[in-house]
Amino acid sequence: MKHKKILLLPLGALILGLFVFIISCESETYYIHQQNQLSGAPYDPKLPVEVTGFTPEAGKIREKVVISGANFGNDASKVKVFFDDGISDREANVINVNGSSIYCLAPRQNDGRSQIKVSVSGGAPVPASGYFRYTAAASVSWVAGVGTRDGIGAKYADGALSEAHFWKPQGIVALGGDMIMTFGFYETNSIKVRLISVPDDQVITVHDGAYLGKPAINEAKTKVYATTLNPPHVVYEYKKETGWSPYSIGVITIPKYSACCDRIRSLVMMDEAHDPNQEWLYFCHKDKTFGRFNINTEETQILADETLDVPVKSWGGYLVYDHVKDCFYVSLYESYSIYKISKTGADWGEGVQAELYAGSPSSSAVTDGDLADARFKQPMGMCMDEDGNLYVCDCDGADVIRKISFVDGYVSTVAGTLGKESPQVNGEPAEAVFLDPYDISYDGDGNFFITEWWEATIRRYTVE
Repeated sequence: MKHKKILLLPLGALILGLFVFIISCESETYYIHQQNQLSGAPYDPKLPVEVTGFTPEAGKIREKVVISGANFGNDASKVKVFFDDGISDREANVINVNGSSIYCLAPRQNDGRSQIKVSVSGGAPVPASGYFRYTAAASVSWVAGVGTRDGIGAKYADGALSEAHFWKPQGIVALGGDMIMTFGFYETNSIKVRLISVPDDQVITVHDGAYLGKPAINEAKTKVYATTLNPPHVVYEYKKETGWSPYSIGVITIPKYSACCDRIRSLVMMDEAHDPNQEWLYFCHKDKTFGRFNINTEETQILADETLDVPVKSWGGYLVYDHVKDCFYVSLYESYSIYKISKTGADWGEGVQAELYAGSPSSSAVTDGDLADARFKQPMGMCMDEDGNLYVCDCDGADVIRKISFVDGYVSTVAGTLGKESPQVNGEPAEAVFLDPYDISYDGDGNFFITEWWEATIRRYTVE
């Protein structure tokens, strides 16, 4: 018995000591955490905020940047850091503040230099001297679709991303969260609306039998709208809350054109700043007609009745809205050019006008350069990013993605290998190979989703 008692006493002391050690470690950890949170003097509103420097001087997205200065305070929640790239202020993720230093992560920006600015407790941003050189990284990757793996031929199949078949999808819209919808051509294996969910590794058909063009989407990304290319132009609504099932909500009425063919290829909805109720769907009819449809009243307003100064061909063009310049662009792929549509008065209801924006109706080529000198082979689907840059799918032997810069209007080729369609290649944008890129949509987070024609795959062009 004595032997047992002698053994138990050290064991009890050991357990007690270990308990005290754990408690003391937790207390020390908590103390250190509190010290880190409260290190440095609090912000003094009577003193100026000073920014004396930052390191490193260059980097990419999520680069760890330390900003030095004075009177930053010790509350990270009251400190904002912006990287101004000349187009917009991008807010950084502030990790910690220590009176005279700020630790943050560089946000996604445009390639080039940015000026760092610091605001404390809502005060005016204080700029740093010198510029941070941002290097954007871009890549092309596969999202869904078998492509040419099983040979060329009209195929259609839902299922896992790697087993799904797409045939002639001509419209695409990014829903956010790696969710996409595609809208197909009139042929049996393509006349479908498909929902692609990357998180769920699934492609499903949500609408079958409707020949629809490029869709519009509201700013909250909860509603999508599409119309049939041929009269009657039935408008369908797809809601996130109902699993993106289709609902017919009205008909775009243009009495003088009541028959075939391919007259309205796109619907476009403005952002909330320009259409607070998000109630108007704009369209560019192929016969020099421009108008809008009200989703609440089912009213069709013709804003240009065969008076739009654009070339007339056999197909309607792709339309996109520029929220920065408050105008529209229409790509006329049979005329190798992009036209700009502007309002003539204070409101769009007062009339519109069109003018050549980029390319030439008499010259089909792939030439980078200023707006007046640039040439397109066959411009198709388009989209805008948050900064007002315009991205264009150029197909029919070009098979590249073009960009028209908001800053200077320069047209450049940003992804794809000119004139090469097979095999499809991912990776570096300049070495990527597309198979007839037809349409493109931006998700607002650096991802451009591209749908190809023929034996299609869905691709992602990422800039960060």
